[in-house]
Amino acid sequence: MITGFNHTSFTVADVELAARFWTEQLGFRLSSLGPRVGDWQGKATGVAGARLKVAHLLGHGHHMEFIQYLDGAAGGADPAPNANGAAHVCLEVRDIEATWRQLVAAGARPQGEIVEVAGGAMGGCKAGYIRDPNGIVIELLELHP
Repeated sequence: MITGFNHTSFTVADVELAARFWTEQLGFRLSSLGPRVGDWQGKATGVAGARLKVAHLLGHGHHMEFIQYLDGAAGGADPAPNANGAAHVCLEVRDIEATWRQLVAAGARPQGEIVEVAGGAMGGCKAGYIRDPNGIVIELLELHP
């Protein structure tokens, strides 16, 4: 039986870059960053010969994990947001335009654009998809008062 929700994890090409961006730009706190040791890595992940470097970050009531495969990495393009298995993180912001500009200046790149969303479950908001420097999709969400 499920007893709780522990963390959200993303595989990245550069775990140090992820840790810097998510702490300096998004307000998370680095809890740990370092290599993992042991043959359990390949067994647990199902990736033969896997050797990992992992960062754990805490913030905004959530635990984020970023994994870099030092051995056993698979290359490829960033997954499209409409691909099966694609994911994103949604962060609430006060000023979406200013936050967008700040993140782009820090190395993020737009995936879409900022739009006004009327009604629905959110009661009206502004939203847009942006990618962090490792390609992770972040939805920025400014709720209307």
